Amino acid sequence: MTLTDAPRKHLKLTLKQWLLLILVVPGIPFILASLFIVIYSTMPWPTGETVSIEKIDDLTNELIVLVHGKGDTPTSWADGFAAELRGKLLDDGQQAVTVNWSDYSNDLFRSTLNARRIGHDLGHKLAGTSDLKRVHLIGHSAGSFVVFGICEAIKQDRKELFVQTTFLDPVGIYAGIDWGYGTRNFGSCADISDAYIDREDGVPGSNAPLDHPHTFDVTALRKKSGFKGLPHLWPIEYYRQSAVKQSLPYWNPGEEELKMFPARKSTLLE
Repeated sequence: MTLTDAPRKHLKLTLKQWLLLILVVPGIPFILASLFIVIYSTMPWPTGETVSIEKIDDLTNELIVLVHGKGDTPTSWADGFAAELRGKLLDDGQQAVTVNWSDYSNDLFRSTLNARRIGHDLGHKLAGTSDLKRVHLIGHSAGSFVVFGICEAIKQDRKELFVQTTFLDPVGIYAGIDWGYGTRNFGSCADISDAYIDREDGVPGSNAPLDHPHTFDVTALRKKSGFKGLPHLWPIEYYRQSAVKQSLPYWNPGEEELKMFPARKSTLLE
């Protein structure tokens, strides 16, 4: 090696070190953070907290289950909606109940994972209710994972039990890492499924049509209605109002409605 080669070798080593600093080192915190999210999100969920569902009456043939979303409780909308259904729409063989999973719904990364696990537990219990012939599961936001879990468990235990799943502005991010999980999977296990979204809600994973249900885009209707709440809450209000008025095409739909609003398609309501 000549004297003139030494500076060149030193320059090459320096360039490699700069490339390491510029390209590799900044990625280390991201990799570590991602690894933490995966481990934290999938570790065994805490026990001892309360999950409750209202008592199912004897001789109930059709059960409507209402599930709140992340950081919420049944008192914000589900309890009131259930009371309206009981008073204005349901007959003696039908019952509307609410699920309270609020103690498990607050964690940003684990709420959807908790929700699906809770759904599995509830679904196995509902499948053991022998008089049930039909179950309609309605979930908002992260509560959609409770709905999905209930459906999975019911179909695992009793394939003949008819299940309808309804998703109100569903959050599709699973365990904090899979942003498209709900979009790809919600509605896949149900006999029929529908979804209602507001494209301007700003909540990731809840403002695009889902792959399996028929998705109704109700964004324009919010602007016409004068609704003052958050766009993420509008699908709840739209669905509640329409159900009470008996104007929902997917409330016990017949063959004509299913042909008009088929699975895996979307409709813009204006």
